[in-house]
Amino acid sequence: MTDLSAFSEDELDQLFHVPRQVVWAAQLVESEGIIGMAKELYAGGKVFVEAEQHSNALVRGLAARTPKGEAIGGQDADAAIADALAKAPAAIALLRSKGTEDDVHAYSQWVLEIATKVSDSAKGVSGAEQEFINKLTEAIKG
Repeated sequence: MTDLSAFSEDELDQLFHVPRQVVWAAQLVESEGIIGMAKELYAGGKVFVEAEQHSNALVRGLAARTPKGEAIGGQDADAAIADALAKAPAAIALLRSKGTEDDVHAYSQWVLEIATKVSDSAKGVSGAEQEFINKLTEAIKG
């Protein structure tokens, strides 16, 4: 497992951005009302807290990071989804260049877990949410 010190601050921000963006995108895929939105945001936060106990040190370290000036949100659903899908492959490529295959696998699984748990938290995974998860899976596979 690769230590976070192998990455620059900009690279760590890039790796940290994708999971946060996936929470936001998964929440926006389909409107679940105010209570559904609260459940989805809670589920996203819970996945981060749980990941602080992850078996992979890189995922643990990323989950414990504090956001620095980067705002997530304010995008419409299409832009949020496009951002998550566009930046996920770059994060995986970065991990492949500096990390281990274990890191790549653990990070990929964590990002997909985020999308699945957020999507499932309000009313179960809808067709549109499953489509997002499928596209994210493909984006991660490259």
